[in-house]
Amino acid sequence: MPAINYYLIYMSPNGSTEKVADALAKQLTKGSATVERLDLAGAADYDKFIDKINNDPQACLLIGSPVYRDMAIPPVMKFIEALGTIESGWAVPFVTWGMACSGVALWQMGSALENKGFQLAGAARVGALHSMTWPADEPVGQGRPDDTDIRLVRDLGRRLLAGNFKALSLAALDYQPAERAAEFKAKLEQPWMVIPKEVNADACTECGVCEEVCPVGTIHLEPLPVFGDACFDCFNCIRLCPEDAIEPGFPLAKIEAMIRERVTTINEQPPTEIYWG
Repeated sequence: MPAINYYLIYMSPNGSTEKVADALAKQLTKGSATVERLDLAGAADYDKFIDKINNDPQACLLIGSPVYRDMAIPPVMKFIEALGTIESGWAVPFVTWGMACSGVALWQMGSALENKGFQLAGAARVGALHSMTWPADEPVGQGRPDDTDIRLVRDLGRRLLAGNFKALSLAALDYQPAERAAEFKAKLEQPWMVIPKEVNADACTECGVCEEVCPVGTIHLEPLPVFGDACFDCFNCIRLCPEDAIEPGFPLAKIEAMIRERVTTINEQPPTEIYWG
């Protein structure tokens, strides 16, 4: 099998997806593979990266997203949509999910990649900290991805290095029960709904932290923070504001209660799973 060139693309608002990307990159480079890497948060060479993939017949695209609202986040899907049609090439989608439900994000990404001409060489869903429960004494998914999760991710990297890829069926990524899958897939056709945010003018010091930590650069100070259309509710601005000056229109306590209910009622197992052709 000819030498494969690996392209690692991800967005990681709270660090979990980056941790998985780090593990994959470390395993692949340990085997002397070529890995080019792009963090979609503030990526300056976005278009050049896409051109490289479009013109590389030996490309293997490793693309990662956290799961939000049972789906892959919009910036990751936008990247896939921006790719040209590939005559040959392999792809490995991976997601991190906050232990409530991994939704149809893997299937969504796999379907979009196949529509671009990629064959799926593998996939992974990895249990992670739920970023919306950070105020809790014991956040959902605390400590994940843990060493066991990362060992499984590295095993995926070892399998990729071994070569001899076989196509993974997209059906393997359609693992949710039929009724639940249909409900989640219906969301893919709907606009991304964003929770309104209010700025406490008395508390805000116009420090600019919210602007700096927004992964899609959609917050601007005018002089108080203004939230643009690219917001997908990562809540970095709320979580990292030093003055707690940004408040969501839906109370965090209610969000946490909904998440914990899903953890119990859905009880998706195992937390981390590797899919292979």
